[in-house]
Amino acid sequence: MIRVIYRWRVETARQGDFAAWWHEGTLRIRSTQPGAMGSTLLRTPDDDDLVIGIARWQSEEELTAFWERMSPLEFSGAVLASMEILEEIDHLTLEAES
Repeated sequence: MIRVIYRWRVETARQGDFAAWWHEGTLRIRSTQPGAMGSTLLRTPDDDDLVIGIARWQSEEELTAFWERMSPLEFSGAVLASMEILEEIDHLTLEAES
């Protein structure tokens, strides 16, 4: 498993729309793309314009194949500041029951 950390600069007025875009995109990607395991969207209390998305994929190969099939991540009012791919060593997070 891998995690991809996306750091976005999002205009304050667009953050609600950005969160909805991320949510819908994650649901669509998770249901249609091999290896997609979903994501989490976070905001840091220290920087109002910084929004962090953490996506989980079964493998870097599946992530790369997804990127080759899809257009770049773009949202009006947001700039992708950085992206980092990390190998998951252990996963102990409890998930809330739906």
